Amino acid sequence: MIIIFFLLLTHIPLTIYYDQIPSTISGKLVCTNTNYFFGQYNTYFNYLTLVNVIPYLITFSFGSMSYRNVQQLAYRAVPLVRRELDKQLTIVVLVQIVYDFVILIPNLIVYVIILQGNIQDLVIKAQINLIYTITLCFYYLYFSSPFYIYICVSERFRRQFIYVLFKMHFNRWRQLRIHPNQPLGQT
Repeated sequence: MIIIFFLLLTHIPLTIYYDQIPSTISGKLVCTNTNYFFGQYNTYFNYLTLVNVIPYLITFSFGSMSYRNVQQLAYRAVPLVRRELDKQLTIVVLVQIVYDFVILIPNLIVYVIILQGNIQDLVIKAQINLIYTITLCFYYLYFSSPFYIYICVSERFRRQFIYVLFKMHFNRWRQLRIHPNQPLGQT
């Protein structure tokens, strides 16, 4: 509830400072920012801090805590099955953290380069925009990555996925195989 309230408060200026104005090129209405200070706030606080830096810090801190927790499991009296599942979960979390930093940090770096805005050469500017578009595609792939990470890393998740996909759903939708009756004398 606190997070929702905080996000509502931080995004109230979006409703105030975005406005529809006619485009100078096409004459059509476009939704754009009308205040310079709000543009700075939106760029540096909303996008850089709320969308990029804070989620990375949270992911890294919880990943390091879970890794430390699994390291201490050897010293506690925990059933072997639970210990193995905890290790598997920790591996999944660590792979997710590495994936996050490899995939998402380039997008953040290119965005910061674009923010500097002092690139005058049009060819270099076009190349940076192309790189930003590619890193943005990877950014959107990030949201489907946990499924593939779980499939690759966790044997238990893989078995459960195969069971649900093939045993339950595939067999349910497979057509019934009914063979016609043949008289005993014919083959």
